[in-house]
Amino acid sequence: MKGLLVRIDDYVQNAGDAEKQLISRLQRNPESVLRKTIKEIAKETYTSPATIVRLCKKLGCKGYKDFQSTLAYEVALFRESRDIAFQKITQKDTVEDIIYKVTKKNIESLETTRKLLEPKTITSCVKLLETSRTVSLFGLGTSLLVARDLYLKLLRADVICNLCDDWHAQFLTARNLRAGDVAIVISYSGLTEEMLQCTKEAKANGAKVIAITRAVESKLAAEADYVLPVAATELIHRSGAMSSRISQLNVVDVLFTAYVNRNYEFCMNQFGRTHIQKDGGT
Repeated sequence: MKGLLVRIDDYVQNAGDAEKQLISRLQRNPESVLRKTIKEIAKETYTSPATIVRLCKKLGCKGYKDFQSTLAYEVALFRESRDIAFQKITQKDTVEDIIYKVTKKNIESLETTRKLLEPKTITSCVKLLETSRTVSLFGLGTSLLVARDLYLKLLRADVICNLCDDWHAQFLTARNLRAGDVAIVISYSGLTEEMLQCTKEAKANGAKVIAITRAVESKLAAEADYVLPVAATELIHRSGAMSSRISQLNVVDVLFTAYVNRNYEFCMNQFGRTHIQKDGGT
C-alpha cells in the first residue's frame, strides 16, 4: 500500500468529472476536509455523498469515516515532518547546541518515519525479495550510499542483487529487468529525474518497483508499486543529507531485518558462511 495522499495523486488521472473537484481540493488543502460532514463536503465540491463514498473506497478506505481518520493521521505526520524540517542551526549556536539539535532532529525523523511505515507493506516487500529472480538497487548521491548499505546486507543473505555506481549503468540495468525482477529505487526527494527514468524502464519491462522516498510530493512514490516512506524532515535544497540519510538507513535496516526474520535459519547459516575474518581473527 501507499499512503493515502500518494494514492490520491495516483488516482487523479483516472478520476471522473464528479470526483475531480474533490480531488483538487484534497491536493490543494487536505486539512480543509477534516472535521466536516460528508454532506458539507459534497455541497462545497459540487458532488454527492454517494460519489464521495465511492471515491473513498477506490482509494482503499472502508468509507468516509475511515477516509477522514486516515487523512487526519497523515496530515498530522506531515505537519510534524514539516516542523522538523524547519528547525535550523544558527551561527550563534555553540558546539553543545549543535550536538543537541542534530541529535534531536535525527531522533524525531526516525520516530516520524516509524509512524509512516506500514507492517503490511514491509511484509509484501519481503515476499517480493523472497520470490524475485534478481534485485537491482538504484540511487544517486547520498541515496547511493544507502543503496550500497542494503546491497552489502543482501549479499550476506545470499540474495542475488546488483548495484552500479554509474547512472548510465543503472539505466541499462533497468532496461534489462523483466517480470520476476525487483527494483529498489532510493531517492529522498522522489524528484530525481534519473531515478524516475530507471523506475519507468523497470516497470515497462514488468519488474516490480519498491521506492524508499519521502511520503509526500514525491513523483517516485506515485510511480512505484510499493513505497517505504521516510519522513520529509529536510528541505529539498539542503547543504547535505543528514536526518534524511539516517531515516533511509533505518528503513533499509527494517526491511532487511524483516527479511532475516522470515528466513531466520537460512540467513543465520549464511551469515556464518559469509563472515570475513579480520586481521587478528576478529
